[in-house]
Amino acid sequence: MPFYDYYGDRSATAAGIAWVRTQARYVLGRLLCVSPHSRSLLEIGPGRGVFASVCLQAHLRYYALDINHRLLMRLGDQGVCSVQSYAERLPFVSRAFDIAFASHVVEHSPGYVEALSLLSEMRRVVIPGGIVALIVPDYLALREDFWNCDYSHSFVTTRRRLLQMYHDAGLTVIEQRSLYGPFTGTAGWLGGYTLGGGTMGAIARMIPGTLGEKLYKMRLTFARAILMIGRVPQ
Repeated sequence: MPFYDYYGDRSATAAGIAWVRTQARYVLGRLLCVSPHSRSLLEIGPGRGVFASVCLQAHLRYYALDINHRLLMRLGDQGVCSVQSYAERLPFVSRAFDIAFASHVVEHSPGYVEALSLLSEMRRVVIPGGIVALIVPDYLALREDFWNCDYSHSFVTTRRRLLQMYHDAGLTVIEQRSLYGPFTGTAGWLGGYTLGGGTMGAIARMIPGTLGEKLYKMRLTFARAILMIGRVPQ
């Protein structure tokens, strides 16, 4: 099924790749800070493989799972171990990884049952004491663009809703941070308020063609996202 070919077929700019790589390094740094002895990581929804390359540079045993065959083929060219599958039931034995990670995936779940199932599966395949981490768009920052940017967005994600999910999945939240593309802190807040703000989205939607698309991608890149890290009980 050609699910997500739309994004796989669209080219990325050099600046866009640099922004994603900067965020990937920051996020992996946070994961290894709270779990410094981790040696293996499963990523669900690896996209273009930027996070994969950062993990390989850190000498982690990295595995990827995605439903899109073409994206996985590109990762295979990088020597990445990958599995094509839906995420409702992860095709891995329990306690197989130190870290399970998914960026901008859970919001594609049809509803709360599937979203909680995904999070619970991520917990299942992680060792006791290991970590489960999600990055999700914050609906409270995107508002209507949460729905407009992607036809497969179905499950609304906010910090509060994510905290409730982690609790029900039996995960102890040990860190939660706001992300604004490659920025954090005050610089991120300013970028999120301007480049990633609702005004930028409204302007971009009124401008047809390539310029409007570039402005819209900027709005999506810098709009606030949430990184949440939970630990599996010992």
